Amino acid sequence: MNKINKDVDYRKMAGNARLVLLAESSHSPMSYKYEAIKALKQLKAIGINYFAMEMLPIKLKEEIDHYQRTGIGLKKIKNFLDKNWNWNIASVTGYVDLIKTANSLGMKILPLDIPYELMDEYDKNCEWEKAAANKCDDSHIRRNDLWADILANKLKSDKNIKIVAFMHRYHAFKASDAHLGIDELMLTLNISQIRIIDYVGGLTCSTLTACEGESSEEEPLSQMYFVRKGAYVDSRVPSFTVHIPEKRLTANRGLTW
Repeated sequence: MNKINKDVDYRKMAGNARLVLLAESSHSPMSYKYEAIKALKQLKAIGINYFAMEMLPIKLKEEIDHYQRTGIGLKKIKNFLDKNWNWNIASVTGYVDLIKTANSLGMKILPLDIPYELMDEYDKNCEWEKAAANKCDDSHIRRNDLWADILANKLKSDKNIKIVAFMHRYHAFKASDAHLGIDELMLTLNISQIRIIDYVGGLTCSTLTACEGESSEEEPLSQMYFVRKGAYVDSRVPSFTVHIPEKRLTANRGLTW
């Protein structure tokens, strides 16, 4: 197991990457979203100028562009997240604050996803097991192929573009031999300046008072904030794991670690 480092510096982890994938190991912990906000602020300082996000479908592009031009229209985006990504009491708040932060930093927001209703349609016709056996393409495969094309085309359009993208771990990394990750797909599209930062640990809260720790570390590591080289899933792309302590955010959603 790689040595822990308490100096969690996103600029060092990103290095000369043109694409940084922030991968949450679960959609549930609110702390992953606010750790990603911290990452965005550091990455902006080294020239990252686009923010892509799994949770935003392409069909909302006009609304997102309008919000970025005028500062108006965030409510419609939030309503979509409330309907489709409300995993627990904190998830939507975190996703909305990520969008607001990217906008305030002057990052162009890049939606990635297919219409949400298509996911069920694809998976009805192609179950996960069939897709894993290479018999058909389910929503996971279709989504990753689409995201990789969007990211690659944007990076190839202008050498000055650098992107940070927020998504689930098993989109960033492979989920099965048939379900390739964005890491591998980008390499096949000749994009190699990539880093992956995988978020683990933290708390999942189903209510304001009922919270469960997500760390696989024993104490005292479960309560510590640190980074390690490498990740839970192997990749040909340089990767890091940022461990979030099993601690609550402050009342103003600040980070105490």
